Amino acid sequence: MARYEFPTTAELLEMGEPRQDAITVYLPATAAEYEVARTTVKSSMDQAIRTLRERGADHAIQESFHAITEWILNDDCWDVLSQSLAIFATADGAEIFVLPNHLEQQLQVGKYWDLGQIVRSVANPQRAYAVTLSANEWHLWAASGTTEAHELKVADFGDARAHGDDRTQTLEAYVKRVVAKVESVLTHADPSGERPLFLFATDPLEGMFREYYGGRREVVVVPGNPDELRPDQVDTAIRAGLAEINARRATATVNTIADGLGKGLVATDLADIGRAAVAGAVDTLVYDFTVDTLGRLDGATGEVVYADDGYDLMSRLAVVVLGSGGTVVPVRSSEISAEIWNDVAVARLRYPLAR
Repeated sequence: MARYEFPTTAELLEMGEPRQDAITVYLPATAAEYEVARTTVKSSMDQAIRTLRERGADHAIQESFHAITEWILNDDCWDVLSQSLAIFATADGAEIFVLPNHLEQQLQVGKYWDLGQIVRSVANPQRAYAVTLSANEWHLWAASGTTEAHELKVADFGDARAHGDDRTQTLEAYVKRVVAKVESVLTHADPSGERPLFLFATDPLEGMFREYYGGRREVVVVPGNPDELRPDQVDTAIRAGLAEINARRATATVNTIADGLGKGLVATDLADIGRAAVAGAVDTLVYDFTVDTLGRLDGATGEVVYADDGYDLMSRLAVVVLGSGGTVVPVRSSEISAEIWNDVAVARLRYPLAR
């Protein structure tokens, strides 16, 4: 049965272990493109089976994967799709993750599952709130890495909408009450103010909301008429805006990491990052998740060995850092503009490494 939540850190560590005939499939999969997604899964698995056959897999293994393909295509997940599927299969079975993140189509066949995209999803859970605000009505929304944008039920505070002789004054009173209710709900749900708030509104309501809103969280204005927006349209706008916000925040993180350079609290070489990660010394790891750096990480010493038949080192390092309570920030290299950035990885250390 498919899963609608992310794997835990412990599960990611286990998923990163070597296994026989590992097939990884990522693909966009929405209800609107149901048949396209099913066709993509079928063709990806068929291509993977052909690859295994060319590599010498026997008939029994091929038949096992054909049976697993049919099991995937008959899973209940096809009745409740979100935005993407992540499939991890061996001849013994498969695990399916249904996610609202926008994953890129990808197929890998080898000795390891490719965890790059799902680790990014786990590390970057895409959490945000939104307000759709018009003179007629308002709604508060929430979105995360495991749920699409959905409306939060907020107790009604009475009829404060735009009517009467002084429309501007009535609008101001209405917006002030909306702001108060939004601040009350979000301060309780996210007291740190880390999650941004997307505002779907037009003038004069947009300007009024931003003027009266005193919360610490970032407010992102989405142009256009908010009336009758579908949940999927709200969700799409949130995901697009989060990509820009996360890129900006990642650059700020790398610049902050650079401040520790003179204190020996920065590692940019994978050999140093590997030793620090295994020792539990990495506080924050920023890395390019799109680069395939294949090799192996010694779980005892942290030694990094590069090997074409190895696994994705960056994903493995990320999972180890998560396992020791650190923070990982998977990025595309083009998203980072900091001077210290080397297009591969940079880590902030909890303490200097012994030489």
